[in-house]
Formats: sequence, C-alpha cells, structure tokens
Amino acid sequence: MMLNVNDFQNDAFKDLQILVIGDAMIDRYYYGHIERISPEADVPIVDVNQIDNRLGGAANVALNIAKLGAKAHLITITGEDEERNLFSELLEKEGIQHSLLEAPRRTTIKTRVYNDNEYVIRFDIEDTHDAAEEVQNKLLANIKSACESIPFDAIILQDYNKGVLTPKSIQAMMLYARKNNILVAADPKEKNFFEYQEVDLFKPNLKELNIAFNKAVKGQDEIGLKSLCVKLRSRLACKNILLTLAKDGAVALSNDEFLKVEAHERKVVDVSGAGDTVIAMASLLLALKFPISKILYYSNLAGGLVIEERGVKALDLKIWESSLGI
Repeated sequence: MMLNVNDFQNDAFKDLQILVIGDAMIDRYYYGHIERISPEADVPIVDVNQIDNRLGGAANVALNIAKLGAKAHLITITGEDEERNLFSELLEKEGIQHSLLEAPRRTTIKTRVYNDNEYVIRFDIEDTHDAAEEVQNKLLANIKSACESIPFDAIILQDYNKGVLTPKSIQAMMLYARKNNILVAADPKEKNFFEYQEVDLFKPNLKELNIAFNKAVKGQDEIGLKSLCVKLRSRLACKNILLTLAKDGAVALSNDEFLKVEAHERKVVDVSGAGDTVIAMASLLLALKFPISKILYYSNLAGGLVIEERGVKALDLKIWESSLGI
C-alpha cells in the first residue's frame, strides 16, 4: 500500500472522542552515570542527575490519542497513595480527561535506571491481583456514566494484567458497547486473552499469540501467521486482527483478507510503549472507518516512530505529519 497524505488532511482526528480503559501506571526514569562500586557490596552506584515521570500503560495510550489531536478520556483504578496524586497531575498536565477510582492497592510504578544511555535495571512497585468485585462494580458504573455523557467513537481496552480488566468487567463492557454501537479495540495480555469476544479490533503481539495457542510461529512464516490468525478469529469471533511482529513488521486479518507489512528501518533505541502507540493509531483509524489495509500500514508506521528515543514516548501530531510529508 502506498502512503496517501490526503488521508490525514484537515485535522482528521480532531473530532474523535476515545475512551481508554485499563491498567495505567507511572513510568519513572532515573538518569545518571556510574563511576564507582559500592563499598557495601559489589554493585555499581548510579549518581542520578535527572528523574523523569511519564504516563504509562493505558495512560500512555490515552496520551497518544491526545497528542495526535483527538479527545482522550481515561478510566482506571489507582492506589490509595501519594503516587495517585502525581498520576492525576500528569494526566491534567496533558489535558487528558480522566476518572480515577481509588482502591486498597498500590499505584503501579515502573522504575528504570540508566547509566548514560545504558539501561541498567528496572524495578516495579505494584499489586496485580484482580480488583475486588465492589471496585469492579464502581468501575463499570463510572464507564456507563461517561458513555452516557460523552458520544465516544471508540473504546480501547488496554490490558497489562494488573487487575483492572477482569473476565466480568470485560464481558460487561463488551455488552454495553454493543448495545450502544461503540467500536471496541483490545490490546490483550496472556491472562484474559480469550475474554475479548466479538471486539472490532484485536491487537496482540506474536509472543502473546504463540503463548495463547502453545505455538512457536516465527515472524517470517506467513503461512503459520495466517493459520494462527484464522484460528484466533474463530475463537474470538472478532472482526479484525492486527498482529505486531516486532522487527518483522505486522500482519492483519479481516474477512478473508490477510495482509503483511515489513517494519520500517529505524535506529531502535527503546521499544517500550510502541504497542501503546500502535493500538492508539489503529483505534483512531478504525473510528474513521479506514480499511484494514490502511490501519495496518499506518499503525505499523506509527509504532516505528516512537522507538528511536529512550523511554516510553507518545507520538505527537507534528512528528506524525512530518513523517507523512504533510
């Protein structure tokens, strides 16, 4: 498929309202330099000179939506802690509408430590158990209230296996979306992989799909990839599948159409958050009723644009339009 700049003229995304639901977090970065070893143990000491807090997980999906010019609304669960306030401040700074439900758990923090440009270590502070039924019921009430007040063009279910999305809540959300004719896109993880019945767009990566079917299909094996996608569509009764293959690009299945695109040549610095950008772009294009061929091509292009810098980074409209030559 050839790039067509006319697809994105006249601020194509500006009138779209997108609801993002799922596991959100803070991505925290410590940047510094290692010059010495600790006298207490044989471990390096990082002299930190910069600390950076960014929106992660479902919040990064919402950030991509907002940066591309659409209106993003995030509904998620946070802890009853100080980090919840920081998370809220980060959302407000980016102009993302949000509904945060506090629960007796910790707000997820992923902390990465860098020695200059070298990624040294990551440590996570989080609770990953499913939200209690009482919390799930409040979450569903918040979602219903938001949908009654805002005419959403699409809902994105962003699953990181942190307990916001559960079989019960996924089923209830899908039922509500179908009754109200709202498109649903899902970015799964292994735990709830087969719970996303009848979604309009399902976006796993190859590792997740192989685990789900206990296979070891490679990214260059188009016959094997198609077979897995057909099997997945049959299991989920979903309309479209967008399967990301990392360095091997991506494939899509819609009706009887199976398509593959190669990855664009990039200087890969950090792949963190690339999947968030892919699902954000794919959902925007789905809401604009783009054909699967264009959703595949442009989503693959978008994901490649955010891996050339360290850390989780959202794709903004200026970079996107520049890549298209607009």
